[in-house]
Amino acid sequence: MRGEAGGSSYRYRGLYRGEKQTGRRTAVDGTDAVEVPPRSAAAVLRELSSSDLVDPTRRISKRGGSVLIPVRAEPEVDLSRYGARIVQDARLAPRIRPRDPKARLIAELAARGVPPGIAPMKWERIGDVVVIRVPPEGQAHAAMIAEACGLALRARTVVEDRSGIHGSLRTPDIRVLWGDGTETVHSEAGVRYRLDVAQVMFSSGNIRERTRISAHVQRGEVVVDLFAGIGYFTLPIAVRSRPSAIYACERNPLSFRYLVENVRLNRVEGVIPLLGDCRRTAPRGVADWVLMGHFDAREYLDVAFRCLRGKGTIVYHELCPKEQVPEEPIRRIAEAARANWMQPVRVEHRIVKSYAPGIVHVVVHAGVAPTMRHP
Repeated sequence: MRGEAGGSSYRYRGLYRGEKQTGRRTAVDGTDAVEVPPRSAAAVLRELSSSDLVDPTRRISKRGGSVLIPVRAEPEVDLSRYGARIVQDARLAPRIRPRDPKARLIAELAARGVPPGIAPMKWERIGDVVVIRVPPEGQAHAAMIAEACGLALRARTVVEDRSGIHGSLRTPDIRVLWGDGTETVHSEAGVRYRLDVAQVMFSSGNIRERTRISAHVQRGEVVVDLFAGIGYFTLPIAVRSRPSAIYACERNPLSFRYLVENVRLNRVEGVIPLLGDCRRTAPRGVADWVLMGHFDAREYLDVAFRCLRGKGTIVYHELCPKEQVPEEPIRRIAEAARANWMQPVRVEHRIVKSYAPGIVHVVVHAGVAPTMRHP
């Protein structure tokens, strides 16, 4: 049997549900496709994708008023409810895979005459902004390097991270090299963060640490985030864990503004933003969890223990010489616990990443409970 679509002839098979089947999925020859009316194309594509049947090497195409979706095996779903059918010899064009981003970047740099070896081959993407570090030998070519990065990586703006994060307000040292506008929306793991990369810190490499806490916080618990920023830890917990309340303390007015905006952007409930130093704003005796996502956290351990309403968990971050991990961070937490008539009952630690030669970013999850007070 033959069918026509857009002037090209191809063979088609009938709808397989309701017909006599052998019980085995039929292998196809690499040219078969599902023909479906445009109104049902999205639904059929979801069905086929969920069974990993879409052939990624060929393009989805339109012919003669129908959509053709390439498949690599015969579907076992009932396509008739979508008005769809299998066709053979569809002869769909191959999908041209985009080049590796690094290969595109190298080509763009070469086209601009940038000498090899002086441009960064690593970058951080925050929304549609790309952050790079230009080595001293590349500074004379910084503008061309940035333009090549912007075009190769399809960014709106390229900025240079000149010297990292500074001060208690965690302000980045950023220079715009190409494009315009440093405010963006960064999405990761189902959470959206609006921020200005030139004024507010954000490390996309910490995604695992931001999301892993939400797997442990239980529905109905209370969280106090002493250094909330724009919602780095607060938002994943609010989105996934549904605690009864998250008190989110932030002293940087700009970060606080983005925190409030991001709560609305993600449509979460139960987040209570508190502007000001956590020593003044953090609530006492309410928390099951206290988050301390700041490298000055050791200065605020007394605040963390005051927030707890009994036993609870303190999530403590610190920069520490690698040879002192985990003894020194745990010792600091134990000393603060004793000063507050408490004791660690469960301690876990993890090195998040290397921060500088010999220095690591370490996080400690310390479960603590009251000790017996003696007269």
